[in-house]
Amino acid sequence: MYREINKLVAGACIAFCLTACGNSEQKAAEELYAQSEQAITEKNYPKALALLDTLNARYPKQTEVRRNSLRLRASAMEGIAMDSIGALENELAAATIAVDEWRPRFRHVDSSVGLEGYFLPIGVDEKVMTTSGIQARVSDKGFFYIVANVQGKAIGLKSIEIVDGAESVSSAEISPSRVISVEGSESASFNPEDLEALGRWLPSHRNASGLILIGSKSSVKLKLSSKQMTELVDCYEYSRALQAQRLASVRREKFERMLATARDQLANLPQKDSGE
Repeated sequence: MYREINKLVAGACIAFCLTACGNSEQKAAEELYAQSEQAITEKNYPKALALLDTLNARYPKQTEVRRNSLRLRASAMEGIAMDSIGALENELAAATIAVDEWRPRFRHVDSSVGLEGYFLPIGVDEKVMTTSGIQARVSDKGFFYIVANVQGKAIGLKSIEIVDGAESVSSAEISPSRVISVEGSESASFNPEDLEALGRWLPSHRNASGLILIGSKSSVKLKLSSKQMTELVDCYEYSRALQAQRLASVRREKFERMLATARDQLANLPQKDSGE
């Protein structure tokens, strides 16, 4: 008999503990909900999302509180989207002004055989690549790249180095498969990824005058005129303006989609349960 009574007492204790634990978790979840709601009131939308993420991770069994928090999450996403769109409008406007300033200084060159065209500074002849040297270009998609040519000599062209006194910068090395050899001459295009360090270096070294076309077999040292350096820097800066404009536009579209999704959710989600 005592054994049965002990079992009943133990069962009651367990039930009480589970209920107390459940109530404790619900209160903690509701506290996070309230903090998130306050963060939204204060327009601290990232904090609100972080609190809601914590609520979901810590209290997965508090389904009612989590269901009610969906509206808060949508409100926080709406706030983030609106703030971001406002900031990106300013970025896009500044980038567009820069592009509009640079555009008249360039002309478009239509490529043959279905290849992508490109932009050159006005006054630069696209047919100059008949001697050893380099030519900076801006692709139709707004990327900075350089075409290098070694005339009448096979050096195994692999990189470009520009020298400014005791300082210099090099492109990344390219594979031999990217080098085109025709009648003893070599040419290759160095892509934006190859020119990351070189491009960043150019604007602060406008007086650089040395050029080295580096090959696996030998190298060719050349002089860069001030005009050529100006063309290099101008192409890089025009490309930067185009990329800033493109990136701001893409990011703005992303947040516009986020805003539309958040508002759609707010229009369709039920209000917070009256029992909460």
